[in-house]
Amino acid sequence: MKLSLVLLLAIGFLLSFHTTVFACEFDNVRFTKDFAGGKLDACTKNSATQYSLLIKPENRPINPSPWYAFKVSANEQSDIRIHIEFEQAFPRYLPKISQDGKAWQDIDFSVKEGKLVFNLKVDNEPVWIAGQEIITNTFYHKWIAELASSSSAKQFVLGKSTQGLAMHGLIHQQPNQNEWLVLIGRQHPPELTGALAMLSFVETVLNESDLAYQFRNRFNILIVPIVNPDGVHHGHWRHNVNGIDLNRDWFDLSQVETRQIHDRIQSIVKAGGKMVFSLDFHSTQQDIFYTVPSDYSIAPATFSETFIERIDKSTISNFTVRPSPGVSPGRGVFKQYFADTYNVHSITYEMGDNTQRNLIKHVAQQSAIEIMQLMLATPADSFHYQPATVESSNP
Repeated sequence: MKLSLVLLLAIGFLLSFHTTVFACEFDNVRFTKDFAGGKLDACTKNSATQYSLLIKPENRPINPSPWYAFKVSANEQSDIRIHIEFEQAFPRYLPKISQDGKAWQDIDFSVKEGKLVFNLKVDNEPVWIAGQEIITNTFYHKWIAELASSSSAKQFVLGKSTQGLAMHGLIHQQPNQNEWLVLIGRQHPPELTGALAMLSFVETVLNESDLAYQFRNRFNILIVPIVNPDGVHHGHWRHNVNGIDLNRDWFDLSQVETRQIHDRIQSIVKAGGKMVFSLDFHSTQQDIFYTVPSDYSIAPATFSETFIERIDKSTISNFTVRPSPGVSPGRGVFKQYFADTYNVHSITYEMGDNTQRNLIKHVAQQSAIEIMQLMLATPADSFHYQPATVESSNP
């Protein structure tokens, strides 16, 4: 009797697994998420042409920023209607379509009872649907390799993520120079507009212009463009695979991803390096720059204010610069960690989810130009360094 019960439970488990795997294959239409960044949790066929899709978070509690990405195809050309429901969340990212996963266009949509609703014409060639453009770990690896081959920066592997994915980065280090700029991104996987800004910003800092050459002749640069490779690969809303918001972990350093960056920076400081400034790239509902206030006892006091003012003057008039000075001691965000640990300015650089892509590129390029000019104009002793205690965070 006990054996029979065990067998029944085992069969039930296998059947439920089979249902989960193939729940998105119907008579004519097929939905898949079999690619890096794919996110789709369940599908239901409501009628011959209407389908409901469900998107769930990786865990809770979580900031409700529901990411979705899937492919859809049909055995024969069909017009279908899709409803996307987000578990305990409202839509944040507007639907986009791609024929190849590289070039993306907006889709006309509506929101009904908190669900995204849109029509599609599908055939046997799969199309990609996603909340934003998809930028995978593989893209970053190729991008880093290309920059390393065309600039003074060298590619390196910082370490491995929780699931063993390589954390790739770029480093430019000038002999006998000890001032450092730190750039990081993709702590939160779906925040693609921040990622796009970082790509253009880094390319501008590493290009062959006279300004970039002068900048790199004085300043060293540490670049980690994808802090959360596991979350990006699995299509997470926000967290790493341990269910931790990495941008709340910079004081605890409980996760291998934050700990490895911290340890690399600390090793630089131990070797005589001096942190000067950092930028952490993100996305939110509007373009905004979270800065450290000028009265926070770090120097130069007005460094961030001056940087923001220069961006405002150098970008086109339809871009609104929104500075937001503030502190959040103990909250674990990178900006606060960097300011408190190294006593220099740090900014969380946020691009709006729906900011025009050419505008994102323009602002990032101008921001890179302005920060290079400002840092070059700032004497080394004006940063008023107070070196942090160097301790290994390895358990």
